[in-house]
Amino acid sequence: MARVRIYGGISEALEEWRRLGVPEGTFGRGDLTSKRFIFLDDIVRDEALALVQEVKGRGGHGCLCKGERALIAITPVVLEAMLIGGAIPEKVQEMTLAWKRRDREDAPVFEWSGGSLDLSQPRIMGILNVTPDSFSDGGKHFDVEAAVARAEQMRSEGADLIDIGGESTRPGASVIPADEEWARISKVIRRVSEEVGLPVSVDTRRPDVARKALRAGASLVNDVSGLGDEMTMVVRDAGAGAFVMHMRGEPANMQSDTQYVDVVGDTYAFLEKRVGEAVRKGVRWESLAVDPGLGFGKDLEGNLQIMRRLDEYRSLGRPVLLGASRKSFVARVLDGEATDHLEGSLASAAVACWQGVRLFRVHEVKETVRTVKMVHSIMEGR
Repeated sequence: MARVRIYGGISEALEEWRRLGVPEGTFGRGDLTSKRFIFLDDIVRDEALALVQEVKGRGGHGCLCKGERALIAITPVVLEAMLIGGAIPEKVQEMTLAWKRRDREDAPVFEWSGGSLDLSQPRIMGILNVTPDSFSDGGKHFDVEAAVARAEQMRSEGADLIDIGGESTRPGASVIPADEEWARISKVIRRVSEEVGLPVSVDTRRPDVARKALRAGASLVNDVSGLGDEMTMVVRDAGAGAFVMHMRGEPANMQSDTQYVDVVGDTYAFLEKRVGEAVRKGVRWESLAVDPGLGFGKDLEGNLQIMRRLDEYRSLGRPVLLGASRKSFVARVLDGEATDHLEGSLASAAVACWQGVRLFRVHEVKETVRTVKMVHSIMEGR
């Protein structure tokens, strides 16, 4: 489970090295400019020790650190030499692949049975909550006609797909029965799929609800619980696309434990494991995207760390979905009410776009479309 880490400067690096228990003097300022840093998350200790010794023997640097991790500082020449004749080929291949994925300029393919999204430019997923109690828009689109009208409006504003959910997953939300969740969204799924002309994603944790939604016209599953075994089978059998999200615990208790050894490394390892398991069980690699789960079991500092380091998730090789829209951490940063979110949500989208994120799950479609279009134009120079 390799992950490329690019530091903003020596101060950031030193702070992280201290926090992760890196022995003083292992790495220095010169390493930041001459080598690439690669974390191996969730690595067996004996493998980590052997890898570190080999790297040191070839002129690189490395060490074990907290959270069952190894941190390696290495040059392309050394990594290539280890790939040809290294002692632990599996780990060397992981590092090489993470490096290539992080640096690739073209967008990863994202497709499913009967559809695809061209991610050479930013794409917008419009949020359609068919619930009475969602955090910021509960009750607004609970009526079928209102929900379909909103989907039509989002299409006209530039949305590329619609994400329909019938269960609130806000912090502290109570669980509703599966049949109630399906009753809320069934007609909306069918109507939007037939009338709006955009791919539909169903936002659900329940395999049975996902299965029904895919039969009713949805093409993708947005699973905040991270695509467990049964949901994986549903996605595989339907040839659907899926968004794999990190969440610790359940919505009712997810904010009770928000401490991580390294929030980016821990969420990265989870996502890589779930994506790998899904592929081994028959889901196509090209049909998966990942979401680090802003606001789902993270505190303010954790959310901001993820936002600052979104580029690290590119080493997974899959499209990254940003879900910062109207999250409570945005209002907290701005010292506003829970509804004071627009500027912060748009700023988050801009920062993510600059780091290579091309999928955005949002409430304010028109404003986000314009924001990421401007950022992308600056990046492309046209």
